[in-house]
Amino acid sequence: MGTGEERLLKRIAAGESPAMRDLHETYADRLFRYALLRTRDRQLAEDVVQETMLAAWRSASAYRGASSVSTWLFGICRHKVADALRRCPQAETRPLPEAVAGDASAIEFWETFDHLQPDDRELLLLVFHYGFSQREIGQIMDVPVGTVKSRTFYARRRLQALLQGRS
Repeated sequence: MGTGEERLLKRIAAGESPAMRDLHETYADRLFRYALLRTRDRQLAEDVVQETMLAAWRSASAYRGASSVSTWLFGICRHKVADALRRCPQAETRPLPEAVAGDASAIEFWETFDHLQPDDRELLLLVFHYGFSQREIGQIMDVPVGTVKSRTFYARRRLQALLQGRS
C-alpha cells in the first residue's frame, strides 16, 4: 500500500485503535455533512457516520486500492445513507437543517438546491461540494462514468434553471 491513507487502512486492518481514531478525525466531518445533507436529520447523520466507520473497521482488510480511500469511504457512507432512508423515508423530505444553510445568500442557494430531486442533489454534492472526479463518483455510486457525465449535465441544467427562476 502506497499512500498514507492506504497505510492507515492497513493499520486498521491490523487492529490498531489509534489508526481508527486517525481515520475518524480525517473523514468524520466530511461524511457527517454528506449524510446530513442527504438525511436532513442530525441524529440519523451521526448514526450513519458511526455505521460507516464501523463498516470501515470491519472491512479495512478487504480494501484493495481500486479506488481512493476517500472514494471507498463515501461509497460505504452512501450505502449507509440509503439504509437509513429506507428505515426513515420521510427524512429526505424534511427541510435542510439550519446548520447547513449558513448566511443569506447560502440560504437562498440551499433552498433552491432543495427543490432538486434527491438523486440530483446527491450527484451535485459529490461533484461540486466534495470535488470528486466523474470516475470517483462512478465508483461511489456504482455506475459507469458515462452515466455520471450525463446525469451531471442534466442535474446542472435543472439547478441552473431553478437558480435563474429565482432571480
